[in-house]
Amino acid sequence: MPPRDWQPHGQMFDVGSGRLAGLAPTRLTRQELETELTDEVMAARYARCQAAMDHLYARVRALEPDAVVIVGDDEKELFRDEIIAACCVFTGDELYDLPVGRDKFPATMKEAYQYYHAPSPERYETVGALGRHIVEQMNADDIDVARSSLQPEGRSLGHAFTFIRRRIFQQDPIPIVPVFLNTYYPPNQPTPGRCIELGRSLRRAIDSWDSGQRVLVVASGGLSHPVIDESLDRIVLEALASGGFDTLAKLDVSALVDGSSEIRNWILVGAALTGFTMRLIEYIPAYRSIRGSGCGMAFAEWAPASPHSTVQAGGH
Repeated sequence: MPPRDWQPHGQMFDVGSGRLAGLAPTRLTRQELETELTDEVMAARYARCQAAMDHLYARVRALEPDAVVIVGDDEKELFRDEIIAACCVFTGDELYDLPVGRDKFPATMKEAYQYYHAPSPERYETVGALGRHIVEQMNADDIDVARSSLQPEGRSLGHAFTFIRRRIFQQDPIPIVPVFLNTYYPPNQPTPGRCIELGRSLRRAIDSWDSGQRVLVVASGGLSHPVIDESLDRIVLEALASGGFDTLAKLDVSALVDGSSEIRNWILVGAALTGFTMRLIEYIPAYRSIRGSGCGMAFAEWAPASPHSTVQAGGH
């Protein structure tokens, strides 16, 4: 979203919609927020976000992955109230981005729409064999996990997955395995501790997949939003960098609500990359309203232990 649209979007989508009601207020003073909302600050932060995503794509191309496991949340795009699994692995061989049309998006998101959806239905190749292997490994680890191999009629693959391909991967059609984590919807969101168990099981599955293929793992979403909590974001990032999984397991789940719930995706993938070294590329608190709303934008990469190890690139 171009920086000129940040404040109008914050006023309309956050403040005017009532979305912030019931969420913890910002920790910043009004004077501090006024300095965050200058044209110069927002333009600089936009540029840093774009540079970070371009850096991630350069790393992806250098690694030449054969498959990408994307851990993200579905916001009732593919799955709705008939079933919302705590964790679901896709085991089929294709999914489709079914665009809803730019006219269905707010005016402030018209330019961003191209990174949410293609102009027409677009096929995503999915690696069913790896998806099934992940389910088998999780079952062997005594973790109950749902699986799906069919796309519900008329429903699209969600933006947690399409954004990775359309913006971070710059439309490179690398085959994917979607792992849907229920971060948003009570009462069956996995706890941070459960996300750690899921991540470690995912790692065992990838390590034991006898295919000779290189697998990339991506955490999609987060960090804190729609109210930015820089303190929470930094606690999460520092714990991921230091391997502080005790800290992550003890995070207050009352802080992991609305968009901030997507921190769970980072915890799962961080646990999957235990033993690798996380390098923070950027942390950008992108404020967009005087109420402290916006998004804590984080971009990181985990260094591989060997040329054939899995590598994760995370980002919103």
